[in-house]
Amino acid sequence: SFLKKVDELPHGAAWSCKKISIQRNRTDEKGELLHEDVELWMCNPIECIKGLIGNPLFKDQMVYTPACAYMDSAGLH
Repeated sequence: SFLKKVDELPHGAAWSCKKISIQRNRTDEKGELLHEDVELWMCNPIECIKGLIGNPLFKDQMVYTPACAYMDSAGLH
């Protein structure tokens, strides 16, 4: 099935979920600010970077020295 094929794809950094309550900028009928429970999904950024640096598809695009990136008046360079 489709989901089995998705599960066979290479995995990157693991995802985690944290439930948080946020304060909205709207009020209820009593004039109190509304709250909403939401899910915050995140990955460890260090693990994400490790996955990118270790990916052989990107080996020719990685640059480990400083480089100057700018645009001239023609929008080039």
